[in-house]
Amino acid sequence: MKTDNIYKIDCTTITTWRNTKTGETFKEKKEGADIVQDVTVQVSPKGLDMIQKAMNNNDDKSKP
Repeated sequence: MKTDNIYKIDCTTITTWRNTKTGETFKEKKEGADIVQDVTVQVSPKGLDMIQKAMNNNDDKSKP
């Protein structure tokens, strides 16, 4: 794999914790039986465009 054309994609990762019974959300880590972790990744428009182009290139290569 050639690594000459590696681009940095600007993104932000947001992690929250949520109580599944009450629906209450927390920004700090909580422990418990009903606590689940939610992760959201926000990608810049330019980064999303780069990801879509890369995925389209991979699709074109996999077609016979």
